[in-house]
Amino acid sequence: SSLPPPGPPTAPRRRPPCCPFMHCCIAAAEMPLPRRIVDCHHHFLAPDEPFHATLGALGAPAYTAEQYAADSAGLPIEKTVHIEALADDGAGEAAYVDALASRGACKVAAIVANCDLSAPDAAAALDKIQAASARVRGIRYILDYDGPFDGECPTHVACKAHATDYLRDASAAAAFERGFALLAARGLSFDLQLCPAQMEAAAAMISRHPGVPVVIDHMGKPWRLRADGGAADAAELAAWRKGMAALAALPQVSCKLSMLGVAVPGWPAGGAKEELLRGLVLETISLFGARRCMFNSNWHINGAVSNSDAGDVPSDEALTMASLFERFHGWVAHLGEAEREALFAGSAERFYRI
Repeated sequence: SSLPPPGPPTAPRRRPPCCPFMHCCIAAAEMPLPRRIVDCHHHFLAPDEPFHATLGALGAPAYTAEQYAADSAGLPIEKTVHIEALADDGAGEAAYVDALASRGACKVAAIVANCDLSAPDAAAALDKIQAASARVRGIRYILDYDGPFDGECPTHVACKAHATDYLRDASAAAAFERGFALLAARGLSFDLQLCPAQMEAAAAMISRHPGVPVVIDHMGKPWRLRADGGAADAAELAAWRKGMAALAALPQVSCKLSMLGVAVPGWPAGGAKEELLRGLVLETISLFGARRCMFNSNWHINGAVSNSDAGDVPSDEALTMASLFERFHGWVAHLGEAEREALFAGSAERFYRI
């Protein structure tokens, strides 16, 4: 665990300044893991299957339900939510995951499928996805675009082929919004993966569709903060805070806390980087409220890749799913039990209706 060892029995415990209930903090600090977890964001990878052809082309290794079970062994995970993994065929991937869950190979209770909502045939694609599995609860179409993909800017590799900003380009945004509007009648949510520069545009679009529940993926992905107190960090955080405030003002929007190595590379090593990240996590929880925030593992392949898609911080490879949830739990040990229950399980259950 990353929590400090307890002091001697006679040593007085200091109450965290933000917590009026010291007994709650003591109980949480003495329990390194949450009482229960709903892991609401993880991936299985099947690069040899047609629905994951893109993963195969990128050279991604397989990551199976059996590997996830081994990586999560010993954790109080009651159920999970499988999130699409660059799927070329959303219905095909959904059917594959549904079959795993139906035969008891995993604890997936909900599936978030890939669908290009900007496509002219989006309605038919959504119908096919929902027909593939009764576990489908939502859609994700990766949107983080901030210039041509080069591996350095916030643009995701999934946007490399189309090189389109579906939130800020007027024509593309109109096509995407037409597809987004189809979700409400189908009872589907949307996983919103974007970069801070797109947040205000996203908030404006989402505000016109109050019937679509939205969850921000990966805390909105503030980009590669240095934790040095410099001007670059200040500018990035100013844009992130402005966008997150706009999104948090919408009651149908929640936020996932995960893949935090994108925000602060190297944070698992501790020190100033972890302190900065913990502060941003607590700031996000304060902004949205615990009932609209949810911790999750984003687990696939290993700790380094799960912490940041780039997986380029060698020390992160020592991160295990257990140590990740221990760190998360330590960050919020000062919160009340009801808030911690929401952050690790209840918020995800409500959002995904599981």
